[in-house]
Amino acid sequence: MPALDPRTLPAAGDGTAPPPGRPRAPRGLMAFRAPVRRPGLWAAALVLGAMALLAALAPWLTPYDPIATDTTATGLPPGSPGHPLGTDLLGRDLLSRLLHGARTSLLVGLAAAAITVGAGLLLGGAAAAGPRRLDELIARSADVLLSLPMLVVVLALAAVLGPSLGTVIVAVAVTGWMPVALVTRAELISRRERLYVRAAYGLGLSRGRVLRRHLLPGALPPIASIAAFEVGHAILTESTLSFLGLGVPPNRPSWGNLLTEAQAHLLTGEWYTVAFPAACVVVTILAVNVLASAVSADEGSAW
Repeated sequence: MPALDPRTLPAAGDGTAPPPGRPRAPRGLMAFRAPVRRPGLWAAALVLGAMALLAALAPWLTPYDPIATDTTATGLPPGSPGHPLGTDLLGRDLLSRLLHGARTSLLVGLAAAAITVGAGLLLGGAAAAGPRRLDELIARSADVLLSLPMLVVVLALAAVLGPSLGTVIVAVAVTGWMPVALVTRAELISRRERLYVRAAYGLGLSRGRVLRRHLLPGALPPIASIAAFEVGHAILTESTLSFLGLGVPPNRPSWGNLLTEAQAHLLTGEWYTVAFPAACVVVTILAVNVLASAVSADEGSAW
């Protein structure tokens, strides 16, 4: 009789064997060993952490006022004494403006994403747990808004409300809640007929408690992925609106404002006034998207 291979035996307690060539998802403390082998994920987290730390400490790290002009130090190239990244044509220190601009851009991204996810969770939960007419109203409203060109809607809102930091946050939130609401609704509907949910109703739990304790926790992984993408979308939208003059006011540094002001420098050879803020936007959004992809890929896993 041939010897039995332990790898082909059923797992204890469930009577089934794991599919060949497909290891089980890590559980417990072993789950935290999986991300160690993913250098891209750690690099993205490190970049975002460093960017957030530099933005938070900007008032103490920058020796210059980001909006103060110095006519004796105009157009200095990178590496100049006292100005590591150079100055613009008005003599403003570019490093100071970049770090203070990071505060504005990251604030817009996090605030808009928080409002977007909160509104999406509320509306998606109401659509899934409420009456059928409310479900149809929310779902069809989201479909209609998703069919509109979002950039045009954002520009219209910014033009009506006027350029300000709050306008950017409101414009991003108003045009970004639909994917969160639809994903929340679909996840909750797919789970509300499962046996453990029906058992919870059978035990007399209220609809709100079942929603909070049994339905929403299982729907959080895909929502977390969308939330991460919304941060990058908000930062990019802020840069776009500020570039067009409809976002953050010019007297408040942001990456979009820096790109707007750099247009006049392209013909004078100050390439760095464009390269540095553009690189900050690209690197930050890339890091956010890497984290969002990691969250999406790990849906349902233990970690």
